[in-house]
Amino acid sequence: MEEKDLPLLFTPLVRQAGVAIPDWLFGPAGVAGLPAPLSAPRGVNVAVGIDIIEVARVRKVYERHGERFLKRVFTEHEVLQCRGKATRLAGRFAAKEAISKALGTGIHGVAWREMEVVQLRSGRPTVTLHGNAKRRAELLGISAFDVSIADLTEFSIAVAVAVQTSIETK
Repeated sequence: MEEKDLPLLFTPLVRQAGVAIPDWLFGPAGVAGLPAPLSAPRGVNVAVGIDIIEVARVRKVYERHGERFLKRVFTEHEVLQCRGKATRLAGRFAAKEAISKALGTGIHGVAWREMEVVQLRSGRPTVTLHGNAKRRAELLGISAFDVSIADLTEFSIAVAVAVQTSIETK
């Protein structure tokens, strides 16, 4: 197959500049098993995370565990803004899941309360990172985060976009 006929493969965007992508990420054959060379990221890149959750699931956990659940997952400011409404709690929960995915860690790499999602007066949600989540974003060169949340009676969905500017330019 000629080079012009090879597929264009992209690398995962969220990684530290200058650090090679682990070979195991591409399966048993590693990078050698790919059908074409990887295209290195250049310029400004984004990483996206998305999550959807059933509101009833959040409502059930909240009703069963109350304050313990709130203190484990949400900051004081988030709790005040949600006012005990399951749909709002579910939206924040989905946003935190989406943020952790955009950070490339999943929820096991950062703590719930290290990702804070609060609304501005306009209603637009904003992201503030603390602790390990903040360190991970700095390590990856993430200079901005945006999040969007949609709440319905049965489901809440959130999308998080991380803008990465400190990347390799080889």
